[in-house]
Amino acid sequence: MNTLFKSTPFQVALMALASIAVALGPRFERGQEGWPSGDIELIIPSGPGGGFDTYARVLARAMEERLDVNVIPKNVPGGDGQRGATVAFTAEPDGQTFAIFNLPGVIEPEIIGEAVGYEIDAIDWLGAMAFGQYIVIAAADSPYDTIADLKRAGETITFTAYGSSGIAANKVLCAEVGLDCQIITGYPSNNEALLGVVRGDAVASVLPISTAIAFNRNGDLKGILLMTEREVPAFADTQKTIAAGYPELGELGLLRAFGLPPGISEELRRAFGAAFDQALGADSVASWAAATGAEFTPMSADELRVRIRSQRAILSRFRDVIAVGH
Repeated sequence: MNTLFKSTPFQVALMALASIAVALGPRFERGQEGWPSGDIELIIPSGPGGGFDTYARVLARAMEERLDVNVIPKNVPGGDGQRGATVAFTAEPDGQTFAIFNLPGVIEPEIIGEAVGYEIDAIDWLGAMAFGQYIVIAAADSPYDTIADLKRAGETITFTAYGSSGIAANKVLCAEVGLDCQIITGYPSNNEALLGVVRGDAVASVLPISTAIAFNRNGDLKGILLMTEREVPAFADTQKTIAAGYPELGELGLLRAFGLPPGISEELRRAFGAAFDQALGADSVASWAAATGAEFTPMSADELRVRIRSQRAILSRFRDVIAVGH
């Protein structure tokens, strides 16, 4: 059973619409403008094999099930997602290019005043596949069980972190709970950052819940704080945000968000959005999530915009902390 999958009313409706679409026919009907006119390019702002790459390719295959063209993933790594975001943002608004975006990674430069080649609010958002909330973990044999234990230690607490979003999440956690922290960076992946905790490079780390679950098959980790209020059976005994007194930490998370370059025509936007929604509600996507334990919390475009605003709000509150060493 997939313990991370929890349907919202939007998801239920999306699944129902997808079932109707499949029953009526496996292919998407072209609009008056003849869309799609050829293969569709899906920009991925990271290298092959990572989380964003995996989600994008699953979505691409689901869209191909409904279209008479290929959806071709194109990896554009660099700049913690900024290079891919810029390539997608400046693409022709012809419905033949879209992208998966690293949020909040590509929001952070805006927060701290760095110049980038895209505008978050100008992206034509389609929706999201997942909202990966965070967990604070320590080694299984750590003497610390809660955030209160870490605070009582009366010394600097070391954390490992990977990537701009991960580093920001660690910084926000430390600032919000009032911990004196040293954040150790330079790890090539979240798994390596976790290995750093297990072997004693640091006391703790903040990272996506799904990553911690996948890593912890041998029981090398324990939870210190779940930055969510949902049930996570793999870390059932871990304190949650409200009980710990830090409810706003539940607003922070990694969004697997999809969008189009600005300026697309209304008709093309409707056609592309319908194909995207059908793919998001496909049985193949839900089956993949259930089989792999991947986080799957699909969002509509409107739900995604609300989540982006909440991400921006909490990151803005900690602007000065995030900017240090950036």
